[in-house]
Amino acid sequence: MFRQSHTPFRGAYSIFYPKFGNFSSPPMYRMFHALSKTNKRRTMLKTLGISLTLGAGVYLPFKMGLLKHDNIPLPMINEDSFDAIDDFVVVILTSERLEDFPKDKIEKLKSILPKGVTLYYTIRKGGDEKEFKFMLYKGMRKQYYNVADILDDNFILKVKEEMKTFFEPMSQDDTILVKAENLPEYVTLDNFEQTVINDATRKSPILLQLYEENCFLCFLMRPFINSVNRHLKQIGNPLRIKRLNIEENDFPKGCPVTRATPTFIYYDGGKNGTKWAEFKPQDFVKKLGKVANLSPCSMEYLDKLSMEISNRFILFGQLSRWLAESQIIQVTMLSGEVSDDTENDMYSRAIKMLMEIDMPRTDCLEENLKLLKQEIDSSERDCIAIAQIMAEEIIRRQG
Repeated sequence: MFRQSHTPFRGAYSIFYPKFGNFSSPPMYRMFHALSKTNKRRTMLKTLGISLTLGAGVYLPFKMGLLKHDNIPLPMINEDSFDAIDDFVVVILTSERLEDFPKDKIEKLKSILPKGVTLYYTIRKGGDEKEFKFMLYKGMRKQYYNVADILDDNFILKVKEEMKTFFEPMSQDDTILVKAENLPEYVTLDNFEQTVINDATRKSPILLQLYEENCFLCFLMRPFINSVNRHLKQIGNPLRIKRLNIEENDFPKGCPVTRATPTFIYYDGGKNGTKWAEFKPQDFVKKLGKVANLSPCSMEYLDKLSMEISNRFILFGQLSRWLAESQIIQVTMLSGEVSDDTENDMYSRAIKMLMEIDMPRTDCLEENLKLLKQEIDSSERDCIAIAQIMAEEIIRRQG
């Protein structure tokens, strides 16, 4: 039924299991890696023009007459600081020359920063030196300014008010959060202190998952985490899993800053959580087993469960392909031709649509795999029916 095309998901699943490395689909490959933990930081840092070259340093040595980093009265943003701080502004300088350093403009900007907001800098060469560029950051939000004259009093008052609004903490409305018996509890910035900090104890700890709706890793692991949470309840383990959407909530006090999802934070009675390095399913299970003191029987179940994520990945790819293929056939019927770019776009849109449908679900992994198989069968039948209609129409026209 399929025309000559790419097979699903080249290389993407190697992030979870290296042995799954022979898939090939450019749309999914690009999307998956754009949402991966490392590339999420890299994309945001490139916005500021920051090189991620390690070891040799970010910039080449400065020549005579150029600005030395030690002489700039601001800290320089880098990959490590970017992934560990919040509430900051980054000035984007366009030149390393001493004579081009915009001291007056930077001092003016510093004078309107809200309390608790820190100013950093980076250098991106090649821009218009007359423009003054800076970026506001809070949580996963950002706001860009490119202005001709920040020294203008009317403009600076406008920016000051906008900054005040921007750096106000953002919290999700907890009345719209999904609740279900086996589902991890969803928390918000506003109730974080009560539901996480004060609720966690050494005897009854909390494992907080930071996630984003458009994060592919979060999407893949969604029903798996639901299954883990259900199992912990079934065996009476005191550890509880909770979730915080960091697209809809800024980082609460006591929550480590991270701009990579999924990330797990462990709370056991202290005011600040401990960030886990583990996020891949099998690594996560090993870490959880040690912390929660799980039995060999539980570990065996969770290990098998983690391996089932590969099946979810493959089934999701099949479903995306069938949905995209049915759309391609319909477009072909109307226009007679579909370009490779159009096919890729339809495939990407199918992926996005399915993720949006899937993320609010409350099912566990076992249930989800059954559902995906049913949806694949249904989509396959629909696609074949559309193809038959297309074939009949072609025969009718030629007759």
